[in-house]
Amino acid sequence: MKKTIIMNMNRQTIVILAASAILMGCQGNDSKQTASDSTVASNVVDSTKTADSLQVIQATPSLSGTSVMGKVVAEQYADLAFETALPIERVLVKNGQHVRRGQVLAQLDQFKLRNAISQQQRAIEQAQLQIEQARLQMQDVIISQGYDPDKDSSIPASVKHNADVKSGYALSKSQLASAKNQLAAAQHELRSGVLTAPFDGVVANVAVQAHQLAQAGQPVCRVIASGNMTVEFRVMEADLSKYKVGTVVTVVPVADSGARYQATVTEINPVVDQQGAVTLRARITDATSLFDGMNVTIQLKMES
Repeated sequence: MKKTIIMNMNRQTIVILAASAILMGCQGNDSKQTASDSTVASNVVDSTKTADSLQVIQATPSLSGTSVMGKVVAEQYADLAFETALPIERVLVKNGQHVRRGQVLAQLDQFKLRNAISQQQRAIEQAQLQIEQARLQMQDVIISQGYDPDKDSSIPASVKHNADVKSGYALSKSQLASAKNQLAAAQHELRSGVLTAPFDGVVANVAVQAHQLAQAGQPVCRVIASGNMTVEFRVMEADLSKYKVGTVVTVVPVADSGARYQATVTEINPVVDQQGAVTLRARITDATSLFDGMNVTIQLKMES
């Protein structure tokens, strides 16, 4: 009887344990299914976001930037120098000063220059007197040869030549011509002894002071034309297709990274140097604050 009761209890225990195992298995499958469903849902959300991001990227034009170094170059300038070695009387400008066309910048000692003109004027007067005296003597020589000096066509060429030489008339005419040439040279030296601005611009590289002895041909100063600035830069041959005449670039001075200037490519030198680079020039739209020789960065943005 006891054995029968024990066996029945063991059977009930086994049945209970089996039922519990089956129940736990079902719950585990439900959890796994829930987790899997959650993962699938999460993947769907992420792919939706990715698709939206791609649409945004595709809607925006793809831009590629190029940046190279360059230098500001004055498009028009003039180095002014005296032609005569004389003391400098005045220097009327300084570096950075704006000047107008025709404005006096510096001048040499005017006394010697004006005195040279006066001497040549007197030389011309003397030559003219000598010519008049020689002409009278020439007429006397012609008369002595039996000819009428007033009838030029009847006088043989040989007689005229002899009369010119004996009277000194030919020499006097040569001296007069020489005096006139020297006067013209003295007048030119007087004009070149005063340096004036050839155009509106700004003064740079002032290299002399008053009372110094000017050296012929040595630059006194430079005048840079106002508003005419270009930027010169080099690009590699492989990037040359990005730069064409008319391409607009942005110029950023190294000294002021916050400033921006627009420039348009105007020249492409058709030579590739040993480094495989090509030199370009671009005219700057408004360069009033830029200096000749200033280092800049050239930025190019264009659609790819």
